[in-house]
Amino acid sequence: MAIETNSAFGRWERGAGRLATTLVVFGGACLVLACLLTGVSIVGSVTIRPLPGEIELVEALCGLAVFAFLPYCQLKRGHVGVDLVMSAFGGKAMDYAQLAGDLIVAVLFAVLTWRHGVGLLDKYGNGETTPLLLLPVWWGFAAAFVLMLANLLICVFVVAADLRALRHGNSIVVSMGSH
Repeated sequence: MAIETNSAFGRWERGAGRLATTLVVFGGACLVLACLLTGVSIVGSVTIRPLPGEIELVEALCGLAVFAFLPYCQLKRGHVGVDLVMSAFGGKAMDYAQLAGDLIVAVLFAVLTWRHGVGLLDKYGNGETTPLLLLPVWWGFAAAFVLMLANLLICVFVVAADLRALRHGNSIVVSMGSH
């Protein structure tokens, strides 16, 4: 995707890129923190005692990292590759297959986000907590839900970018190199 300068679509494109990049940094920070917690717990178990609840925190941080990386993956079209069979049918077929794949991913993430929201309401309502630290489980669900909404926004942008490229007679630009 070539970034435009002043159009509304160009602003949307820059915003999507900033959002995805910011979430990648957040996801990376989650993984670094998870590694530090694990290291502190290992050192603690050898010297004094392990860090209580470290496993609960590491699980949550790794889960958040995965959700944080999804928007960037979608923005760079890392979810769908169409070049194995479709390349024999030419560029236009590959473009329409890419659009179909991006639409499928967007619909799937819409359903996943919806169902995750239902799960969030359930976790909030039942008061479930983690076993050791007694943290409310819904906190992690809420953070993941926000990340899923961000991914859904990126999915909608990618489909809009695909449609715009096809409408203007351009090939869909795939950053990961599948075209």
